[in-house]
Parts: sequence; structure tokens; C-alpha cells
Amino acid sequence: MHVFGDGEATINLLSADGHPELMWADGMKRNDIRRAMTITGDWQDDSLHDGGRSMNGLTDAQIDEALERGKRNRENEHRAVSARYEGHAGRLIVDLANGCTFAFPPQPVQSLGAASDEELTDVEVLRVGYGLYWKALDVDISVPGLFAGIFGTQAYMARRAGQTKSVAKSEAARVNGSKGGRPRKAAS
Repeated sequence: MHVFGDGEATINLLSADGHPELMWADGMKRNDIRRAMTITGDWQDDSLHDGGRSMNGLTDAQIDEALERGKRNRENEHRAVSARYEGHAGRLIVDLANGCTFAFPPQPVQSLGAASDEELTDVEVLRVGYGLYWKALDVDISVPGLFAGIFGTQAYMARRAGQTKSVAKSEAARVNGSKGGRPRKAAS
């Protein structure tokens, strides 16, 4: 789970002991991290800090380690510093914190393919550079996700994958057609 405020934190909700685990944090204050962990774990908010330990067992040292991991993430992950749409080229251009530039067409991205040039022009960078947001479309996409080839929800990506054409799919369709069509699903 991601938590956003002045910065960002990632909390693993499926840790081995069943309690939330702080994976990393970037740009967040200690008390905000503790509050997020407490709320996430559904603990009461009576005493967030007691002698260097919070109610959920998070120590100052653990927070320091998470902040250090966040710093490394910030230095190594793809983060946007600016984004724009160039209509004449039909490309979204993302300038990255590492000095590189990433350009891509809007068509493969869920909810951007049918958008007008005017709607695509109104893009802003969110969450310390980890997200892009189009207010008019109410579309939010992850910058690291774009680099991983994730252009939408899991269902959207599965639908797109099913629409791809390949020699193997064409051959399978021909073979199935010669056998009377698509095979029936086995009864269970």
C-alpha cells in the first residue's frame, strides 16, 4: 500500500507476522510515518510514541532504515520532474530526474487513447515524481509502471494482450477452425 502526504511510503500489508511492515519512506516526517503505520494496522491512536517505540513496534532505527531505503529508491527509480504533451508529434514527453527523457504515444495507455489533444496537454507530475495525473480525465498513472510496461489495470492489460496478433495465434485459429471451431470447455 502506498501512503502519500508531503512524501511517500510503502507499507507491506501481507507481512509474515500479520502486522503492517514499513518497506520504505521518502520525504515523510517520523510522526506521519508512525500515524500511517498506526492507521494502517488499525491500532488505536492513544500513544503513538513511547520511548522510541510506537504502539505498533516501529522504532526510530526502523524508520531511519526505511528513510534510507527511500533515498536509494529516489536515486535509482524512474521519477518524473516534468511532463508535457506534444500534439504535433502525438507523444507524451516525460523528463526524468536522472536527466533522461521518455516519450510514448498516449494510445496504449488506459483512458488516454481516446483523449483530445487539449485533455492530454493538461498533465501534472504527482507524488515526488512517481505519478502523472490528468485532471480533466481523472487519470493517474505510475511512472515506474510505464517503464515496466503497465499501461492500465490488470483487466485492461489482459484485454490488450488478448487483442494482439501473432503467427502462433493465427495458426491455432486455423487448426481449431478445421476441427469445427473453438474447443469446448471441459465440464467440471
